[in-house]
Amino acid sequence: MTRLLHFKKNRRGISQIMGSLFMLAIVVPMGTVVVTKGLNEIGEISNRLSSSVTFQNEGGREDLVFEHVRFEPTGKQIVISLRNTGTVDLTITKITMVKTDTQDLIINNKTITVNAQPKVGTDISLSGNLQFSQRWDDPNYMNSKYEISILTSKGNFFGTVARPFNT
Repeated sequence: MTRLLHFKKNRRGISQIMGSLFMLAIVVPMGTVVVTKGLNEIGEISNRLSSSVTFQNEGGREDLVFEHVRFEPTGKQIVISLRNTGTVDLTITKITMVKTDTQDLIINNKTITVNAQPKVGTDISLSGNLQFSQRWDDPNYMNSKYEISILTSKGNFFGTVARPFNT
């Protein structure tokens, strides 16, 4: 019996030093992966924020002035003269024109892409969706006001009100 007790007493598992080394061998690579992943995520968030701030700053520097709106009397054409008075290039992505008294959508051009350089004038020629005589000098169109709206690629909105033969 003493021999059995002596045998159990002297037998031990892994020593404390070996156990600590084993745990360290597992924890260090896992910690390295977690820290590296975290640093990469922080870098990506920082890049996204800086590009978003740049995009918003450029959007704030866009400015557009309607110089003239010409309704072609004998047809359905309209020419909008614009000037980019901002400090950055702008791209017009959508133009709409609504007849204010009836809310008819005369122009809804979502596929337009017009680039305007700073301090340079730009003319845009469009064809209106006229339903009566297909002419601006028709009494149904001649005495109405038209709301013209322009949307840029940076999300800025510019608008004006025009009347045929009075702008």
